[in-house]
Amino acid sequence: MIDKRQIKYNYTRFKQWQHEPLKYANCDDVHFCNNCGLMFAGNFCPRCSQKADIGRISWKSVKYGIMDLWGLGSRSLLYSIYQLLLRPGYFISDYIGGKRQVSFPPVKMLFIVSVIYSLVAYWLFPDILGISLDYTDQDTRRILSDYYNWAIKNPSWAMLGMSVLAIIPTWIMFRYSPRNTRHSLPEGFFIQVFLSTLEVTMTFFWIFLGLIHPTVYSAGVTIIMVFYYIVTYIQLFGYGFWGTLWREIFIMFAVLYIQYAFIIAIFGFDTSLLGSFQVAAEDKEIYRFIIVAFLVIAAAITMALGHVINLLATRKSRMQLRS
Repeated sequence: MIDKRQIKYNYTRFKQWQHEPLKYANCDDVHFCNNCGLMFAGNFCPRCSQKADIGRISWKSVKYGIMDLWGLGSRSLLYSIYQLLLRPGYFISDYIGGKRQVSFPPVKMLFIVSVIYSLVAYWLFPDILGISLDYTDQDTRRILSDYYNWAIKNPSWAMLGMSVLAIIPTWIMFRYSPRNTRHSLPEGFFIQVFLSTLEVTMTFFWIFLGLIHPTVYSAGVTIIMVFYYIVTYIQLFGYGFWGTLWREIFIMFAVLYIQYAFIIAIFGFDTSLLGSFQVAAEDKEIYRFIIVAFLVIAAAITMALGHVINLLATRKSRMQLRS
């Protein structure tokens, strides 16, 4: 029989851990630093930052030396991903709030996770990811395949590029949020890097569902990432579900417009999309520029509309901030 009280108790403990996962033990013992010779009290030397309990090299030292090579030692990569999976918004909030030691370096983490993802994609599951598909000469197919193949081969750069595109829309839509109010654009960069790492990690996990069917893989990644994005922004900025959702919709459309603008600017566009209207070869670049400009303007209008609605929705909170 299910014990509802035990489930409620475990859930309460889990929520408490999400808010405050770290507890640092105080150490008042006096130590002699083996590195710089300073006498000090505490866990780390205040002059050179070496740990107080560093002694002779042991097999434990060998283990940590090997683990540090792949970011598994101090500020563990695995521990950071674990935090990112179970308390994503709170974890990101801790980092941009000044708790830098809670996380493995974010950009480095994104690149390492992307390298692991690429190795798995190439060597174990190329068919699931569509790398080995035979593409036709149709323009749309060629353009999409060129971009898709580039993104698969360079996942870290692709995700970092997507991160950059989302910085300003996120900053506009969450400027007056209850938590992390008026977060800066540099902070927004690290927010998006963490989210990109989370997306690559979840994509890696869901690859195994692709063994059942490729559609299960793509649908699974989409559903789980929509869930994670909403949960992350709720925890990070403090809005409720609906307040987070409509802001996310504006961000999503703005990012998609800009992303398609970049794809068309770099890889070209399918002239058949213009219907029966014939485009001369010498005029193709002009139409490419017009389409890119249209998409950029659409993104700007989307964010302007979202900004106006956001101003109306946050009138009370902005008045409280001024007072």
